Amino acid sequence: MKWLKPIAVLALVLLFAAAAVAQDNPPKAGGAPKLVIASQIHDFGEVKAGAPLRYTFKVKNEGSADLLIENVQPG
Repeated sequence: MKWLKPIAVLALVLLFAAAAVAQDNPPKAGGAPKLVIASQIHDFGEVKAGAPLRYTFKVKNEGSADLLIENVQPG
C-alpha cells in the first residue's frame, strides 16, 4: 500500500502533461482555428469619472478551420 500513493501521483502528473501537450498540438487532419489579437491590452490613460469608454480589439483567425468565439469577459 505504500507504493499506491506515489503511483497515483505519477499517473495524475502524466495525465495533466498529456492534456497540456494535446492543447499545444491540435490535430492536423481537419485543420484548426488560430486566434490572433494584435494587442491584448489597451490603456485608456487618465479618464474622467463617468466618461464612457470604448475600444475595439481586432481579432483575426489565421487557422484553417472556423473560429467560434462563444464567450467574452472583460479582464
